[in-house]
Amino acid sequence: MAATVKYFMFPEDERSLFRMLARKELTLYPETFPPGTVGIPVDDKAQALLVEEAYYLAAEKYGPVIIRPLARGKDRGMLEIEEIPSPVFHYERSLPNQKGELVGGRLWSELDVNDDPGSRIGKPAALRRIFEEVNEFFRKSWRRSDPKGWWVGPAAGAAVKGGRLVLREAGHHGRTVGVWR
Repeated sequence: MAATVKYFMFPEDERSLFRMLARKELTLYPETFPPGTVGIPVDDKAQALLVEEAYYLAAEKYGPVIIRPLARGKDRGMLEIEEIPSPVFHYERSLPNQKGELVGGRLWSELDVNDDPGSRIGKPAALRRIFEEVNEFFRKSWRRSDPKGWWVGPAAGAAVKGGRLVLREAGHHGRTVGVWR
């Protein structure tokens, strides 16, 4: 089962998360990218360079990131990262929709070994430690949601409490989420 954390965050919340992750030497890659693309180092300046809705956070110092070319579809010829054998997290950003509501994002990775022949080796233990540090970061300074299951960044939580923002789960008819207490 994948390790997943779901959240709502404003850009300043995202910058604080990236500041925390900067010392882990992670690199951001889009979901699909042309050959020759260089990743974006994760730090507080990286947030200004992000244009896509989702990225991979690659921990390249813990192992090779496996990349394969796409053979079919509209992105034919582009490259994508193989999630299971690579030391990566899939990072979906929390962005506003057309109505101005903030749509939830998530960070996930397949950290556990299962019966799949390609995953019997498992991910590096350091990747699990990074995931646990992200969870601890959220526990220390972020708010819980109502209904539970989501973390709400400090800036996004203040906007919800002030009545200036609505939080919505991702998906076609995602339900609204509030801030606990």
